[in-house]
Amino acid sequence: MRKLISLSAVALLLTGCASTAEEPVDPASYAAMSAGLTANCEAFTTGDAVKQIKVSGDFGVSPTVEFPTPLSGTGVETAVVFEGNGGAVVGNQRVALHFTGYNAATGEQFQGSEFGTEDYIIQDIVEGGLPDFCSALSGVQVGSRVAVLLDAENAHQNAGVESLGIGPEDGIIFIFDVVNAYLPKAVGEAKAPEAGLPTVILAPDGQPGIQIPASDAPAEFKRSVLTEGAGEAIAIGDTVVVHYSGWTWQGEQFDSSWTSKAPASFTVSSDNLIEGFVQALEGVKVGSQVVAVIPSELGYGDAAQGSIPAGSTLIFVIDVLGKE
Repeated sequence: MRKLISLSAVALLLTGCASTAEEPVDPASYAAMSAGLTANCEAFTTGDAVKQIKVSGDFGVSPTVEFPTPLSGTGVETAVVFEGNGGAVVGNQRVALHFTGYNAATGEQFQGSEFGTEDYIIQDIVEGGLPDFCSALSGVQVGSRVAVLLDAENAHQNAGVESLGIGPEDGIIFIFDVVNAYLPKAVGEAKAPEAGLPTVILAPDGQPGIQIPASDAPAEFKRSVLTEGAGEAIAIGDTVVVHYSGWTWQGEQFDSSWTSKAPASFTVSSDNLIEGFVQALEGVKVGSQVVAVIPSELGYGDAAQGSIPAGSTLIFVIDVLGKE
């Protein structure tokens, strides 16, 4: 697995490492859990220009791509080459893709993943992102192959990418195989919260806030499942995709993945995470939201950590979005 297609005025970067993960979560599971979600971006639109791109080859196999040059469109245009039967991309989420990219003006290929392998791309699809993949892929079903044409503004804000031979007026073409999608927030059955723990209040997009009881912090680790998902249970050693927010018991927020709208990935192991975070995740099903109160001995102990004072009791609200 590799991470993140990113076009900027300086360069188009594709960074990451080879995957040691299992196959992505069964798309049927995402389809079931995501069925009631509201899209965060308007559904993709097509256009006359993108329809001039001819794509052949099976899903998961490197495509043959033909198009006239120079090819230019308006905004973001998407054409479905063939449609999958998984759940639809809704935006503000992580998506697994195979892809190949072309300069629409010159026809030159500039990047691509290794189709037919697990060396797929993990891309965060967020509102306002550049390139505008949220507009390109919202409404596309997992298992689909699509052709996407972005004009220069929506690809790189007319800055070009000199290192790749992409000029300021050049559009970009991507052919995407949508391998999998991960939930944008917790989805499942609401559960009664445990007494004495912080109350979690959710914004419409799922971002949590908390109200902390006036009582002293619990002396022992506490975890309460607030939403129980229907996905696979998390085990030690799994790599999970999560949204999380963290506070001290005094109410000071010290971290949140929601700030950037991009979730985080962690390997569930005390080699990578504080022990309390591992305990908060172990056995929890994909789709769930939990609130965990972590005493200092399962957190950072007697050492200060950034803005977190030494000896702090920590509160985490975690949405388990998928397993890589």
